[in-house]
Amino acid sequence: MERRLLIASRMILRTTTAALVTLMLATFSACAPPAPDEEGDPSEDTSQSDDDALSGTEKIAALANDNVGNTACGENSLGGKGFKSSCTGNGGQPEYWCSDFARWTWEQAGADVDGLTAAAGSFYCYGEEHGTLSSTPHVGDAVVYNYQGNCWADHVALVTKVNPDGSIITVSGNWGGQSGSQAHFSSTSSVKINQPAYSGEVGSYSNVMGNTISGFISPAGLPKDAEPTGPEGGKAFLYPNQQHLVHSDGAGNIRHHWWDANENKVFTDTWGTGTAGEPVSFVHGTSQHVFARGTDGSLKHWFWDPANGPRNDVWAPAGSIAGDPAAIVIDDYEDVWAVDQGGKLQHWFWGPDTNGVKHDTWGQGVVGRPSVFVTKDGQQHAFARGTGGTLEHFWWTPGGGISHDTWGTGLAGDPAAITFGDFQAVWAVDGAGNLQHWYWGPNTNGVQHDTWGAGVVGRPSVFVTGNGEQHAFVRGKNGTVEHWWWAAGAGISHDVWGNGISKDPTAITIGAQQHLWALDAAGHAQHWFWDPASNSIKHDDWGK
Repeated sequence: MERRLLIASRMILRTTTAALVTLMLATFSACAPPAPDEEGDPSEDTSQSDDDALSGTEKIAALANDNVGNTACGENSLGGKGFKSSCTGNGGQPEYWCSDFARWTWEQAGADVDGLTAAAGSFYCYGEEHGTLSSTPHVGDAVVYNYQGNCWADHVALVTKVNPDGSIITVSGNWGGQSGSQAHFSSTSSVKINQPAYSGEVGSYSNVMGNTISGFISPAGLPKDAEPTGPEGGKAFLYPNQQHLVHSDGAGNIRHHWWDANENKVFTDTWGTGTAGEPVSFVHGTSQHVFARGTDGSLKHWFWDPANGPRNDVWAPAGSIAGDPAAIVIDDYEDVWAVDQGGKLQHWFWGPDTNGVKHDTWGQGVVGRPSVFVTKDGQQHAFARGTGGTLEHFWWTPGGGISHDTWGTGLAGDPAAITFGDFQAVWAVDGAGNLQHWYWGPNTNGVQHDTWGAGVVGRPSVFVTGNGEQHAFVRGKNGTVEHWWWAAGAGISHDVWGNGISKDPTAITIGAQQHLWALDAAGHAQHWFWDPASNSIKHDDWGK
């Protein structure tokens, strides 16, 4: 429960710390304070990123990476010129602009940047004022180097990745310029990824940076992230504008397909081997993650990011799990649930302040693959099929620990659960092939139940659209793609999207479109999508 206490304390106030160092400025990372009369560039673009699927901190990391290679006076990723006063702050010439880049990025993501200037040390004072100065790195944080007091420091960068071992990857503006005057250095420098990953410990000196870390500052005032409108991580995801699908090929290999809009082509590779069952995936910041059960019962983890490429580790040793995992991102944390050989619901989690992967047990008497979500007040919920076909529900509340109740009976397949607004909903197939639905809300007077359809098998895939429609896709007994949806005032409707599938579908929304993938008997990934512009269902074959 160590992580639980850490989260609860962070919800109240992040721990502040001050670490003062006296190392002199390294010439290759020059980033000096501005003149007192510095003003913003009137030509800069202040429009917001249109990728609303990302959280505020994820937008910071994505924007930072999107601008790698850009310069003080060149075009930024949003079409404006430079970053804040980077091009003109030095008497009409380029100024040292590491802080300009960091505060521009925060501002575009929606953070409060009042009090920040072109001085790198202004971020340290900002952290003290807002209570967001910390010794623990988080994606989206500013990291200040060689802080000397009085809002003066040698450099500031943005954290774009925090690794399980506590090392970090950062992106810096005003990096790698040529020696000379401030204007010459700043006009020849650019935005660069600082790699390889280096220690994220305050007070540590980094050879990569040529500086010592003084503290991490989280942005204040980021817009509240949208409430969850879909289930936990599945087998399909969007990154950044590519459509991705992962699945087992039936021979223990995790196959990965992705469609690139620029190439208008599907690419395929293999992410891992030695697995059983189906994988689960999610995107965390700029990283893609896949978890799967090893053939030895271990919990395997693969991850990829643009700076380091593919890597892998093992979250739980052999003999730990007997069913497919469910996974989700919770703020800066990554959480996985799976059932072990003894029918217990096990939980693993990792975060920047957990000192590695942690583990606890949530309950017992369950089988199959759980389904999980997090409510807007921070409750973590897990639904699983009981050994007797019951619908078992476990949830963790900050400060309240783990609770349990039973929502229903008669399950023959694993559940799919979702939260939207103040409501919680679960779908599962019963022994007669009917699609059953349970739901709870503050005004439902307990858990309610209805039947949505018949003639189906396996585990559903569900989502809620922006207009509140609830959608469930299930494999028909004859290999059809069965689709039910509920709309306010219209009740439950049904249609069939396709046929020929032999595995359970996975469905997501991409903008206003609805997308679904499922494997056929030949192992090909079949893809259907509905486009509201044409009000038609389209289909293509993504291959093996």
